[in-house]
Amino acid sequence: MAKNISQSNVKKHMVCFSYAAYAKILINHLKSTDIPIERGLSDAELASIEATFSFTFPPDLRYILQEGLPVGPGFSNWRASSAQQLNVILNLPALGLFKQVSEGSLWCLSWGPRPGRGGVIAGLEKVKDLLRKAPVLVPVYRNCYIPCEPNLAGNPVFYIDSESARVLSFDVTEFFREFGMAHAPAWAPKEARMVEFWSDVAARGDTCGWWSGKLGGGCLDEVCWRLREGGWKEEEVREMMMMDGCGGEMESGNQVIGWRREEDMGWRVGLLSLVLLRGGWTREDVVYSLGLHDQNEMIFLANH
Repeated sequence: MAKNISQSNVKKHMVCFSYAAYAKILINHLKSTDIPIERGLSDAELASIEATFSFTFPPDLRYILQEGLPVGPGFSNWRASSAQQLNVILNLPALGLFKQVSEGSLWCLSWGPRPGRGGVIAGLEKVKDLLRKAPVLVPVYRNCYIPCEPNLAGNPVFYIDSESARVLSFDVTEFFREFGMAHAPAWAPKEARMVEFWSDVAARGDTCGWWSGKLGGGCLDEVCWRLREGGWKEEEVREMMMMDGCGGEMESGNQVIGWRREEDMGWRVGLLSLVLLRGGWTREDVVYSLGLHDQNEMIFLANH
């Protein structure tokens, strides 16, 4: 990403006390790194963009774009790009989510029950409906976006592509440190603000284990979330799920079992049930925590 930009010019840490002061220092810094900067967007231009695409720039990004418009590779040219080009950029996060949902690698508990086998279309329709109500993600740089709501300074920057979604930085000021910008506003947040819909997506992306992906890993992702909701600590969940990074193998005693086929999902959940039972869980706890409902899974549990 921006890490290929030299940081040799990073200066001594300084503090800014206003959005305007920070924006001025940032734009001057970007110019010094040979990033093309055009004159800032006028109030009329900002209003036209917001009316066209039905969103409002958050205040911190607005000040930056008014001070100067970065137009180098990776930056959106809000002045010269066509409405069609900007629409494509604005829709990329949604397209990335659709791909992940269709492949079974993404589903958030807050969205409701995951559609069953063959329910890809229903799942996509659910996500489309949620996206209509979610804050628009405004492009900052390449696959990095900031939500337009809440309309406050300090919204987190999300990285979203067709493979993953995560919080990249607490706000735009932390994001631009990747460009060698050392000046820190006094109002810079110390943690990521919660944002409707997108924070859930990012949390899901940050906590997916090695089982996630096309081989039905969404079921085991849900197991993790059920365990967390049941009060288990993150380190306990990781230990129980044996997240050892072995790339599709689960270690049970001295036996290493490879998970290769989608039809093995019942066995996978059954094996996890057995691990939990050996760890001292009651059958009732396992049934509740894993949300077992398949008859084969229940039979497996009853025989152990």
